[in-house]
Amino acid sequence: MNAQRTLGVVAAWCFLVLPVAAWAQVASGTIAGVVRDTSGAVMPGVTVEAASPALIEKVRSVVSDDQGQYKIVNLVPGTYTVSFTLPGFSTFRRDGLELTTSFTATVNAELRVGALEETVTVSGQAPVVDTQNVMQQTTIARTTLDALPTTKRIGQYATVIPGATYSSPTFQDVGGAGGEGGQFSIHGGRPGDLVINVEGMNQDLVALGVYSFNAYTFQEVVLQTSGGSAETVSGGVQVNIVPKDGGNLFSGNANAAYAGPSLQSDNLTPELRARGLLSTPGLKKTYDFGGATGGPIKTDKLWFFFAVRAWGAQQYAPGTYYNATQGVKLGTDPVWRVVPYTPDLSRPAFANTYFRDADLRLTWQAAKKHKIVGSYSVQPNCSCTFGLIGVGSPAPSAPKPAPEALDDHVYNLNYLPLASWSYPATNRLLFEAGASANIMTINDKRLPETGPYDISIIDLATNRTWGSKAINLGVAGSASISFNKQYHQRFAVSYITGSHAFKTGLDLQEIVHSGGPNRYADPNQVIGGRDYTFRNMVPVSVRIWAVPFGTQDNTRTIGVFAQDQWTVKKLTLNLGLRYDSFNGTVPVQHLPQGPFVPARDLPAVSDTPNFKNLNPRLGAAYDLFGNGKTALKVLLGRYMPVATGATFNPASAQAQSATRTWNDANGNYVPDCVLDVSVPGANGECGRLSDATFGQVRAGNTSYASDALTGFDRQFHNWQGSVSVQQQLRQGMALNVGYFRTWYAGFVATDNRAVTAASFDSYCVTAPTDSRLPGGGGNQICGFYDVTPTLFGQVSNLVTQASNYGEQTEVFNGVDITLNTRFGQGGQFSGGLSVGRTVTDNCYTMGNAQLVYAGSTAGVQAPRTPAYCHVSPSWASGTQVKFLVVYPLPWDLQTSATYQNTAGIPITATNPVSSAQIAPSLGRPLAAGATATTTVDLIPPSFLFEDRLQQVDLRFTRRFAIGKTRVRGNFDIYNLLNGSAILSQNLGYGSQWRQPVQILGGRVFKFSGQLDF
Repeated sequence: MNAQRTLGVVAAWCFLVLPVAAWAQVASGTIAGVVRDTSGAVMPGVTVEAASPALIEKVRSVVSDDQGQYKIVNLVPGTYTVSFTLPGFSTFRRDGLELTTSFTATVNAELRVGALEETVTVSGQAPVVDTQNVMQQTTIARTTLDALPTTKRIGQYATVIPGATYSSPTFQDVGGAGGEGGQFSIHGGRPGDLVINVEGMNQDLVALGVYSFNAYTFQEVVLQTSGGSAETVSGGVQVNIVPKDGGNLFSGNANAAYAGPSLQSDNLTPELRARGLLSTPGLKKTYDFGGATGGPIKTDKLWFFFAVRAWGAQQYAPGTYYNATQGVKLGTDPVWRVVPYTPDLSRPAFANTYFRDADLRLTWQAAKKHKIVGSYSVQPNCSCTFGLIGVGSPAPSAPKPAPEALDDHVYNLNYLPLASWSYPATNRLLFEAGASANIMTINDKRLPETGPYDISIIDLATNRTWGSKAINLGVAGSASISFNKQYHQRFAVSYITGSHAFKTGLDLQEIVHSGGPNRYADPNQVIGGRDYTFRNMVPVSVRIWAVPFGTQDNTRTIGVFAQDQWTVKKLTLNLGLRYDSFNGTVPVQHLPQGPFVPARDLPAVSDTPNFKNLNPRLGAAYDLFGNGKTALKVLLGRYMPVATGATFNPASAQAQSATRTWNDANGNYVPDCVLDVSVPGANGECGRLSDATFGQVRAGNTSYASDALTGFDRQFHNWQGSVSVQQQLRQGMALNVGYFRTWYAGFVATDNRAVTAASFDSYCVTAPTDSRLPGGGGNQICGFYDVTPTLFGQVSNLVTQASNYGEQTEVFNGVDITLNTRFGQGGQFSGGLSVGRTVTDNCYTMGNAQLVYAGSTAGVQAPRTPAYCHVSPSWASGTQVKFLVVYPLPWDLQTSATYQNTAGIPITATNPVSSAQIAPSLGRPLAAGATATTTVDLIPPSFLFEDRLQQVDLRFTRRFAIGKTRVRGNFDIYNLLNGSAILSQNLGYGSQWRQPVQILGGRVFKFSGQLDF
């Protein structure tokens, strides 16, 4: 059965056989309940109306079904009045109901016999327990966003969600100095699976930090951390942004915030000084200016909302300076320049991140039941000196860059047009549709200080890199341009009665990474097409690159979903099913000739990959006592990763680099040898080429088995399950206790078919004697392998399912205990405790050195022993305490705070070991040559950790009213305790091992103000 026919069958089955409801991905809430008379009998046929100024159409109405139940869906967040009317009975009205996104507020009514003119009005706080949906979520309303001491960036929401973990510890921010980025995960998920939804459509094209979502446009933000419905592709955190719509009254605000170097404290401790850190991450400045206004173009017909924002941050990197000797040439190379690194203490390096946004949104009631929303955002942004701090920072074990070895990521311009349509045809039938385009260009530009002939240098002794940039040939690894376009369309139809809600629909997402003629034509994408590795300024090896280089591909994701929600007395079943297909194609590509490679013409490739998946989403919510105050929830679901690129690209299959050992006998800093593949063996000062396929235009040294590219339910995926109890402790207060489990399947492995397990010789390494190493060091670490010399450089990789060789596992288990409460006039507390850990096992690769498992660290050899292949971290390493609190005070004063207590960063030691050191155990020199080195792990993963991180951020607010204008003045204290937790350190074993590279920024004072009118 072909793909189109399969899709048609599944779509028809979803529409006809499996009815559903799930409103989580769309920015709307639900009001539901039961209508009874005074005897307790259910009442069908009662008209239920939900009215709110947040609705452009003002009122939404339904009729209770034969079980007396009703459900009003697709309601924007706001304050509602719910009215119940039936001839012969008095009217029942519920006032002041605060409705949030993705929440089902239960409002029951009791009608008594009487005249219609009689009205019974009840006021009270909104319910805090959702007894119908199984999702776990945190809702941050506009008032909370304004009250908390945060920069409002998307990544910073991780600071208030217990269990949320950043993809890199360097994203931990103090006062906004860290910039925009910060992908995060929870419950063992992947940070890359985080999804940002606007109008139900995913807008997270290139991580976070490229496009800045303008917080001045937010009505509220809902962070769904578990229980994704059939509308969602991934099981990662779903960030649902609810934009402001304007209204029938003109209103707006203006905002300003600033902090400079004189407002930051020094948090350098004697312990940090003893470890080699001589300065702290200094704040150069952080700022945020902007405003918004909205109102009617035509009352109850057309609203507008317009917002602008300019914000950024500049932060010094501790211990990192520009190179005072960048212009000093070593050696006799007539063209390329080798420079030493001498820190210029008068020029400390700083990261400069800035964002600009203009955003317009129109809400149009085109007809009585047709609502159309259109918005447009444009941004010129920059992550300048990209990778120095935070976003893009290298891995802890990677060489630490001088600024000349980095670049500016200029995003100019980014566009986000979006349109959506909704049509409640009847009080039971709802149609929705939407389309958006996310268009981004990333231009990596060298810094002005980096000369056009400066070779990139890595020194193993100092674990530092300088000169220029040569990390990889991707968008973040060399001077290149990336063109990215994401198109998203969705359509859904819902059929809703009181006890049954059905929703089904279609999602289509297309991503284009385009190149075009002459876009990938720079032979100095890596300067000189090479980089050098030194040890104490003595050449060790030279690496040549296949530049010019760039890739193009297109992917399409089609999702057909259906979900049923049935309420039977106290039980609500959420039964969903989603069909996902993910297809990638690669166009014909041409790459020009470079210093070490010929011109390359590469063929088009289709179905790379072509996966089809059927993902069930099952859940149940049970109102234990029938009073809406206690809910038992269980769920189980299968989820796909967020995938944006084709799997196999002929350009990427070519060897992108190759290395030769280098013995610079004459000390002229020139590799006196033939570097390219025309002489693959040792010659002159250089050893043999590490990859014999370098420079050859052919199928490449990596191929994919059919089970890694196609098939049904073969794509990498995860399952998520949970059991939780929500209990209302009092009005406005709810306790949630939940157990969560996430496990992965569909791993792939890379098998070098040019060799076998018998082609390798094992050896041991003696760890250095060091009290900081496990057991004080000095021990033998075995389980390392080196290929026999005759097969060195022979590569023929096959990527295939890991299950063909053994079992690879990754399982998370954890428990969350959280409390949410509202009190007084605007008081709020939210947060709690999270305990969990992920246990991984890839021991099927023990003894099979030709196998590389998914998730291994490139360039570092880990011993193939149980301590390294079965990783079970301590529970303490996965324990977090996080909360937020907003506390009103007399005289229009208010204070708020956030608190974080999380595990310290893991400690590893990557030790470069020479061939001479290995030879006694191996019985010969390394196959790469007598002067070669290899880098090995000395500490098992997740075995040692730095001290825990604690951070308290505090805000004091004074509010003033001048007529209808309200003014808010804020004084913030970030990192109140002036903590100095280590966020990144030099993990290359040597004289600077564990020297801190980045620590938590010192205490920052910030002033800000907001004017509302």
